Amino acid sequence: AVLKTLSRLLPSHGILTPIEHSEEYSCPPSSTRNFSGRWPLSTANMLLDLTSNIIPSDILSNRVDALIEGLASLLVIMGDRDEVVPYDSVQRWFDSVTKLRKNTGEKKLITLKNGRHSFMHERSS
Repeated sequence: AVLKTLSRLLPSHGILTPIEHSEEYSCPPSSTRNFSGRWPLSTANMLLDLTSNIIPSDILSNRVDALIEGLASLLVIMGDRDEVVPYDSVQRWFDSVTKLRKNTGEKKLITLKNGRHSFMHERSS
């Protein structure tokens, strides 16, 4: 309730919100299009509502499955050390997608060993 109220009063302020480091995902690395700094309160509120209310509601009502069912093909590339999106969650979701009734297209999950969330922009050592 406090976040919702503050996001309406001070939508562009970043008080106690996560810090975004665009150098971790800028593509290309020289890009200046990506946001850097503390998230605005309105963004933090929207993401909290999305992850806490909207997505769980869509999953419970099978809305997500209905949108994906009959998809011609699906390719998911995932790092097994992703610090943002839990690998187990993606694996469970992918398994459920491959079991949908109207699945006719090819579905493939590629797991990158030791891959993190920013695997596309990491340099090999």
